[in-house]
Amino acid sequence: MRKTLVVLLFLMTLVLALPGISVAQSDSQADKFGTPTFATDLSVTTVPATSKTVPHWTSSFTYQGVTYPYTMVGTNPASSNSSTTVDVAIIPFDFVFANGFVLSGTSKVGNVLGSPNFQIATYPSGTTQYGDAVQRAEFWPFVSGASPNWHTLLDSTPTVYPTQVIQVPQNQAELLIGSVSHKVFALMSYSWFSDRLNEAINSLHIAPTTLPIVLTYNTFLFEHSLNNCCVLGYHGATQSANGNGNQQIQTYVFASCPDPNIFPPGWADVLPMSHEVSEWMNDPFIRNFVPPWQFPGEPGSCQGNLETGDPMEVVAHPDFPVTIGGFTYHPQTEAILPWFTRESPSSAIGGAYSYPDTTKLTSPSQSCH
Repeated sequence: MRKTLVVLLFLMTLVLALPGISVAQSDSQADKFGTPTFATDLSVTTVPATSKTVPHWTSSFTYQGVTYPYTMVGTNPASSNSSTTVDVAIIPFDFVFANGFVLSGTSKVGNVLGSPNFQIATYPSGTTQYGDAVQRAEFWPFVSGASPNWHTLLDSTPTVYPTQVIQVPQNQAELLIGSVSHKVFALMSYSWFSDRLNEAINSLHIAPTTLPIVLTYNTFLFEHSLNNCCVLGYHGATQSANGNGNQQIQTYVFASCPDPNIFPPGWADVLPMSHEVSEWMNDPFIRNFVPPWQFPGEPGSCQGNLETGDPMEVVAHPDFPVTIGGFTYHPQTEAILPWFTRESPSSAIGGAYSYPDTTKLTSPSQSCH
């Protein structure tokens, strides 16, 4: 979570046209105002033994005498040769700012539905959706053997819920325009946004067996101050208070859809969504702890969970371009299970530690020092 704030310059001519919008500094490739990153939101205290949530399975690995259990979406490829499909609810957020400007998540729904998150493309691990391709590569010994039909899929025709039109108080967001992208974007309070997300999921009565994805456009979150910017997505899980051991567990995802050139190359369109979908598949309840690992090339910057997208935050060009329907999307390459377990050699497809771009991580994670 390496965050940077640079000086925001005030562009008088733009303010005359769009009051309240400032212009961000830039480098030669992108607007330069903060560091793109991701977060985890709420988690549950124990792995649920309930059917009132997304389908899931549990296994474990051992490292240096310590056993680490993990839970993932779908079924266990070691014992299942079947396909799991999870229902999805797309919830577009349209933000109306104090000066009347609108950033519309609704405007990105069509592009997202046509993306590799929901539509199939061809990868070395199969012709399938992007998240499933990563899962199949991760468990290749089973997929290439007794479980060739094992899949973990999102419903390719998710339910799109009515647009949530939200008025943004002036003290909860800052509008800027990029001097390279020439796009308007918002920096918004994490806590204020998260309250709106939870309100929407609750008011729409999303089933706990469905994955709600809250979709925004060019809206990035800061935590506590603009110095801590910019969260492009997160996933989480909440547990109902009652249920006598069979409590409902609601998992969820937030993903922004950024325009190109706001962030460094590759950080565009569905990269945040692919990041969060993969992490949700690998750690739906945010309870998968692993040996503490170091961000690649950044000694002392560490995490200790199975968040497959996070190690790629510090890697140049973390995207893996995929063209569908004439549009080139930029889903994110993911760190896969053998990287976290420090398995050597990796049992994943082709001995990989990252996928689909196997060149991004070529050895197991390094211990945190």
